[in-house]
Amino acid sequence: MERRRNPLTGALAAGFTIVFLRVSRWLPLGFNRALAVPVGRALARLVPRVRKVAMANLDLAYGDSISREEKERIYRGVLDNISLLAAEFSRIDLIAGAKADQVVEVQGADFLQKGQGYVCVGAHLGNWELMGPAMAAHGFKVAAVVREFDHPRVNRLIDGIRRSGKVTTIPKDNGGKEIVRQLREGSLVGILIDQSPRENGVPVTFFGAPCWATVAPAMIAVRARMPVVPVALTRKAGGGYVLRFYEPLSMIRTGNLREDLVNYSQACQDALECMVRENPEQWLWLHRRWKARPQLAAEWDRKPIHDRKEPA
Repeated sequence: MERRRNPLTGALAAGFTIVFLRVSRWLPLGFNRALAVPVGRALARLVPRVRKVAMANLDLAYGDSISREEKERIYRGVLDNISLLAAEFSRIDLIAGAKADQVVEVQGADFLQKGQGYVCVGAHLGNWELMGPAMAAHGFKVAAVVREFDHPRVNRLIDGIRRSGKVTTIPKDNGGKEIVRQLREGSLVGILIDQSPRENGVPVTFFGAPCWATVAPAMIAVRARMPVVPVALTRKAGGGYVLRFYEPLSMIRTGNLREDLVNYSQACQDALECMVRENPEQWLWLHRRWKARPQLAAEWDRKPIHDRKEPA
C-alpha cells in the first residue's frame, strides 16, 4: 500500500523547492557550489535513515571486498555529489551553454551515427540532469523521459529548467508513442533506469543481487528496433565533467519476447553497474535499489508474453 502524503508537508516542500530554485538561479554558481557541500552533509545528519540505507546498499553490493572506511568515503561522496547537483540544477542551461567544449569533455561520440535515433540508458550518476543539455550543446537532438512532479507549479518550473537546455521532455506515463516518434526523427532519447520500478518491471541482477528493472528500454529496443547506448555524465576530479557514450549494447533477438526482454534488460543493468563501479561515490546509493517487489513478481508471472514469438 502506498503511503498517503500529508498535504501540508507537500505544500511546504513545494514552496521550499520553488524558492530554492529561483534563489540559486540568481546567486553566483561558485557560491552555490561552495555552500552546497557543508549544507548537504548537515542536512543528512538530521535524517539518520539516509546513511542507514546507503550503508546497507554498499554492504549488499560490495560485501567485504572493500573496507568500512572506503564505504564511508563513498557515502560522503554521494552526499557531496547530490548537494552539488542541487546547487547546479537551476543553471544547467548556462553550464552546457556557449562554453560547453571547455566544461564538458565528450568521449565515445564516434559510436553514434548522425541522424540515427538511439535509446540512451543512464543512471542517477554524476550530474544526470546536465547529461541531456550537454548532449544538446554538442549538436545532438535530445529528448528525455521524465517523471512529472505532483505539484503543478513545481513541475512547470523544473520542466522549464530542463527544456531551457534544449531538451524535449517526455512524461514517462503514456509516453511510448512520443518516444518512438522522437527516435525515428533521429533523437537521442534518454531514460534513467537504475531505480526500483513500481510497475512494468522485469527481473534482473545488479551487483550480483536480484532486483527489478524497468522494462521500457528493452521493450523499445525490441518493438522499435532501435539501438541502445549507455551514457553517463560524471564529474572530473579537477573540475568540469565527462560525457561518455559507451559502445551500443549487443542484443541478439531470439524470437521469444519474454527471453529477449530479460536478456536486454540485464544487458542494460550490467552496463550501469560498470558505470557505477567506475565512480561509486557519484551514484545515488540512498535509493532502495534492491527493494522486494512481490507485486511485480506476480504481475510478471501473469504477463501474456510467456510464449509469444517475435520475428527474429
